[in-house]
Amino acid sequence: MPPLVSSREQRRQQAHYPQLSKHLSEHVQKMLDSRFGQVYSARVERVQFLRGPIMTIEIATYLLYLAISVALTVWVARTLHKNGRIFLVDVFHGNEPLADSVNHLLVVGFYLINLGYVSLALKLGYTVATAQEGIEALSVKVGTVLLVLGGMHFFNLFIFSRMRRRATMHNAPPPVYPDAFTPVQEV
Repeated sequence: MPPLVSSREQRRQQAHYPQLSKHLSEHVQKMLDSRFGQVYSARVERVQFLRGPIMTIEIATYLLYLAISVALTVWVARTLHKNGRIFLVDVFHGNEPLADSVNHLLVVGFYLINLGYVSLALKLGYTVATAQEGIEALSVKVGTVLLVLGGMHFFNLFIFSRMRRRATMHNAPPPVYPDAFTPVQEV
């Protein structure tokens, strides 16, 4: 990988470094002498770092995964909140404050479970070298999040239908008493 600065700039910086390094070394030495009374041996060494690219394919894949997963989770949660309210008001016989409270608690639980899964599933487990591998890893991760979101959605629908069934059972008319009996012969 080529250096990030030109060779002329590098020579200029290298000519300046010994002076700066010597001045810094003397300053650190004086500071340590005043505090600790020369009971140590200090040596300052100059280290040069060549910086590589900051954004790798793996980091881009992680960031895209997080952005897509969080956006999908927020979208599904808002949809559930908006449409679930009507259903819950019906289940709770028009008691809107109770329906809103239960709806809010369900959405908070939905966020916690899905964002927790997104966080746990963040690690790829293998290195990504090319853009193709990055896209493939991203599709597997986002597909898994979509399956989890779908499963959570159907779980919420199941819970809502159970709640509605119970509410309609309590409002059902009592069973009809029989008007006749069938005789039973004992053997």
